[in-house]
Amino acid sequence: MDSKTETLPPAELTLGPLARDLSFASRALRAHLRGHNSRVFEEHDVPSGGIALLSLIGLNPGVSQKDLAGAVVLKKSALTKLVNEMETTGLIERRKGAGDRRYNAVHLTTKGQRLFDAVMPDIIALQDQLLAPLSAQERKTYFDLTWRLIAHLEQQPA
Repeated sequence: MDSKTETLPPAELTLGPLARDLSFASRALRAHLRGHNSRVFEEHDVPSGGIALLSLIGLNPGVSQKDLAGAVVLKKSALTKLVNEMETTGLIERRKGAGDRRYNAVHLTTKGQRLFDAVMPDIIALQDQLLAPLSAQERKTYFDLTWRLIAHLEQQPA
């Protein structure tokens, strides 16, 4: 069988220690999420990562690029590239801070606000669809544990 037509292994595949391996599980989850998210990105013509930035800026007008980079866990150069792209397309604008000229406060433009308002219902509906197998309490527990783990890992040297 040629590798291009090879099917995925059966669900009964023994995972052994990989069944409790955070990197393996998060990689598998991310691969599945990417396909679901791509529909929303394409429908709203937003670059990958753009919806997270749009949301963070919409919810935190005047946020700094440094704080955005930390929140979306991107290197400064990767964030700058995405911010530049979104600024060029008229979704966001950078404003210099009054006291510190190095501070770039990022805001949505009118066009960006319209996109944010249009995309959020789709993001919320997608999250409801993705999390459908979990009860409200299980969803709360999942995110409580996930954010606690993230906070722990932020404090650990890589």
